[in-house]
Amino acid sequence: MILSNGRSPAALRVLLALVLALGLLSVVERRAEAFPWMIRHDYKVCNACHADPSGAGLLTAYGRGMEETLVRGYFGKHTGEEDPGKVGNFMFGAVDLPEWLLLQADGRSLIYADATQKFGGDPFTTGSNPSFYLMQANVDAQATFGRFRVNGDLGLGAPGGALASSVTRGDYRLISRQFWAGLDLGTDNPFLLRAGRINVPFGLRIIEHTSFVRRASRTDINAAQEYGVSLAYTGDKVRGEVMGIAGNFNVRPDDYRERGYAGYAEYTLADKATAGVSSMVTHTDTDATLGTPLWRHAHGAFARWSPAKSLVLMAESDLLLFSQPATTPTGAPTNSFGNATFVQLDIEPVQGLHFMPTAELLQADPLGKGTAISGSANFMWYFAPHVDFRFDAVFQDKGLGTSNPTTQILLLGQLHFLL
Repeated sequence: MILSNGRSPAALRVLLALVLALGLLSVVERRAEAFPWMIRHDYKVCNACHADPSGAGLLTAYGRGMEETLVRGYFGKHTGEEDPGKVGNFMFGAVDLPEWLLLQADGRSLIYADATQKFGGDPFTTGSNPSFYLMQANVDAQATFGRFRVNGDLGLGAPGGALASSVTRGDYRLISRQFWAGLDLGTDNPFLLRAGRINVPFGLRIIEHTSFVRRASRTDINAAQEYGVSLAYTGDKVRGEVMGIAGNFNVRPDDYRERGYAGYAEYTLADKATAGVSSMVTHTDTDATLGTPLWRHAHGAFARWSPAKSLVLMAESDLLLFSQPATTPTGAPTNSFGNATFVQLDIEPVQGLHFMPTAELLQADPLGKGTAISGSANFMWYFAPHVDFRFDAVFQDKGLGTSNPTTQILLLGQLHFLL
């Protein structure tokens, strides 16, 4: 954020709030979760609990209350109708924020082990196995003045992570994934018009940023944000967002930036069932992987369904198209088709305890990496206010149909704090 010499008191309040929240990261060390499985509680839209109308990131005051009431586990009797009190608030309620200000600090650490070679009781491979990573240390803030709001985050980037979000250089860098200004429009504010660096609206808003559907479409919420303008709508039956993508200005030179559009629309079929469609087309003069001009398409559908309170089924399938120009004056353009599919079952036998078996398929990867399949057993436990633990056992077969297929077995443990 750059302030002119004519600083306004409102702008100074926002800046001071960001500095205060950043300081909290020295006390506790990934962004707030995206919970598409909240449909089990009849929450089909995201803007009641998140500042981002498409979900994930900074929680509203109402969202913090719902996290305390409906998300975290309890050791004892709990009906889900209790008053959440102040423990779910910022800093466990020790600091009372004004109504115009939202603040949030997140930290996530990861222990990662590649068990591919020595799985089945033998020791893990030598070297850096297992490894520790700082996945994210972030502060998010939003200030609202009538219908106008400003929103942004600031965090610490570990070596090799979130490079496209870097603000400074070095192994450990300041990063900013999102920052935007928005205007609420219409009676009861069903529309939000935003400009800045924004999460690309496409498909399921999930935290699994390495999933095939998010990586193949380049729409994860870890570091795939783009600069542009978006218009979001949230209604009783329909929600959606469309974005004009101006490119990632953190990427240089300009030839490597993608420009185009992305959007989705989701319709409520029943109390606990929704279905949606997504579409995205971008163009770059020089693709970072192929080194040629590239038109990239992703078009697909997704759905969420909760047949019982303890079960939520989420699925997404996207058609991919990569189109390269002719490499010779007499040649023809090269068009490659592919598909990315994601299916996850969220099982919550008791509140706060989630088992999430997941299956994925990446077929005929347009970048020439063959077909890949993935299956994972995921466990998540929201065992205390503002704290959760996640464990993933992931099996992947990559490059099937090529001369160099690879098999990988990964074990990951994560601990997440939120203030």
